[in-house]
Amino acid sequence: MSATCSAGSGPVTSPAPRNGTAVSRRQAAEDERRRLARELHDSVIQQVLAAGLTIDWCLAEVPAGSPVHAKLEHARRLTSIAVRRLRSSLQTLAERPRPDEEDLPDMLRRLLAFPLTHDLDLSVEVAGTPVALPAAVRRSLYRVASECLFNTARHAGAQRAVIRLSYGPGVVVLSVADDGHGSPEALQKIIRGERPAPDGGYHFGLADLADRAEEMGGTMRVSTSDLGGIAVEMLVPVPGGLDE
Repeated sequence: MSATCSAGSGPVTSPAPRNGTAVSRRQAAEDERRRLARELHDSVIQQVLAAGLTIDWCLAEVPAGSPVHAKLEHARRLTSIAVRRLRSSLQTLAERPRPDEEDLPDMLRRLLAFPLTHDLDLSVEVAGTPVALPAAVRRSLYRVASECLFNTARHAGAQRAVIRLSYGPGVVVLSVADDGHGSPEALQKIIRGERPAPDGGYHFGLADLADRAEEMGGTMRVSTSDLGGIAVEMLVPVPGGLDE
């Protein structure tokens, strides 16, 4: 006796394996991340940089101290911030997702393989007893270190850099020191907005790093490093009080 099917029913097929669906979704997400990264790099960032160059040209044509000059200075500041944040987003998209439970020292050691640091003598030093930090603080401090290394590798003419992470009573201190040619005084003026960062200039993202420090309830200092170049130091209270 042959088996019968209910009216309108078709052949029975086995559902696709769940793990296969998960793999497909991860691949689709990875492809989308790469597409967005290419679009940011090849289009959006270049357009914002072009806008900044146009503003620079206009500033040279407008008398200093005039209301228009002040507006243009503000516009240049906004484009600089936009480029820094776009570059940070680009780097986030270019990285593979990492579990939130990864601790900060391991995150910082990943920077040893950062493409722009291949020509640097780079090391990571950790002192004190590591304490648990909120995920938001870990990510922000990782971004601080990667931004500093980006500028060191691209603009400082440095041959050596050291990332130092120190855990102390109620505070964690992250510093990135190099042996390049940066000027602490000039960089402090850039942070305070008294001097615009030159296009593509050294430590282009310092003002943004200062904002990150403030968001974490910490402070940022720029000084001459023991290597002879610049040291960017971030002091963050712990526990940070930031939500996961």
